[in-house]
Amino acid sequence: MTQTTGVDMGPDVFAELREELGIEAPWEARGEGHWVEAAGLDPVTLAARLLARQARFVTLTATPTGDGGFRLLYHWDLDGSLLNIAIRVPGACVASIAAVCPSADWVEREVRDYYGLEFTDREDTPPLMLREGDERALFVRTRALGRDADPADTARRTGSGPAAQPPAAPTAWNGAATELPDAGAEERE
Repeated sequence: MTQTTGVDMGPDVFAELREELGIEAPWEARGEGHWVEAAGLDPVTLAARLLARQARFVTLTATPTGDGGFRLLYHWDLDGSLLNIAIRVPGACVASIAAVCPSADWVEREVRDYYGLEFTDREDTPPLMLREGDERALFVRTRALGRDADPADTARRTGSGPAAQPPAAPTAWNGAATELPDAGAEERE
């Protein structure tokens, strides 16, 4: 197996992980790490086994599958190598890993806010990106509106709006009014 990043862990580590986690698919080295599809893998078991090996949780990527489920891609750093482990969730509910891996708290809350995916076995799941009381699943609710509903995207494509304009020069510093020099004055003289 070709090592693409980090220290050379050797094929034995990947074989051991596959066996420990019950993963049938082979690891694939590509780009910036190692990838595997792990159908039916319990995320809590995944987290516990990787943490026992001193792995560091990096983040979680969630993608709706179109059938009401999700593809969750758990990203872990093990000895300097990025492991990307994908699981499929058939519905909108999955076990939280935050109890065994507290660094997953924010990303689970973000995924809940944006996609409405519920993480079970959590004491509390306060919003992270939305305000308290806002309806969850923001991306699911706004997807039907299309790209034209995204002001930033529309401004980029049409060349209009604040995203297309250069940032305004500040007119005050530390609360005191300041006159800024005319940047083009020398060229006009």
